[in-house]
Amino acid sequence: MIKKFLLLGLIFSLTMLMIGCVPSSKADLMVQSFDDIDVDCSLVAAPGLCATTVTFTIVNIGSGDAGPFKVLVKADPGLAQQQTVSVSGLVAGATTTLTVTLPPGGNCYDPDCDVCITVDSDLEVIESNEGNNDYCELTIG
Repeated sequence: MIKKFLLLGLIFSLTMLMIGCVPSSKADLMVQSFDDIDVDCSLVAAPGLCATTVTFTIVNIGSGDAGPFKVLVKADPGLAQQQTVSVSGLVAGATTTLTVTLPPGGNCYDPDCDVCITVDSDLEVIESNEGNNDYCELTIG
């Protein structure tokens, strides 16, 4: 009888160990490409100020789906022009292209235009790699 309980205990322990070692599927969000930047300084409503529009593609390279998350886009001067956009989610392996127009500010080209993008800026998605969410690009003016 004791051997039977020991065997059941061993089977239970091994089962729990195996369940604990099963890797969970996690998303991994990052900027795949920086596609375009446009600076418009002909704004009638804000003379002397420019609107910067940035187009980029993000990807989920993880094995799990990502739920809703936010993306923060910053641009010169001094990365003061900022805009946050919400993404409803991104399944594993999928991409989405976003175009974000930042609120009017100074001319991004002062003389060069620096743009930084942070995917999952509020850390809403548990990812397999949180270290690849930031991307910056300098466009020579």
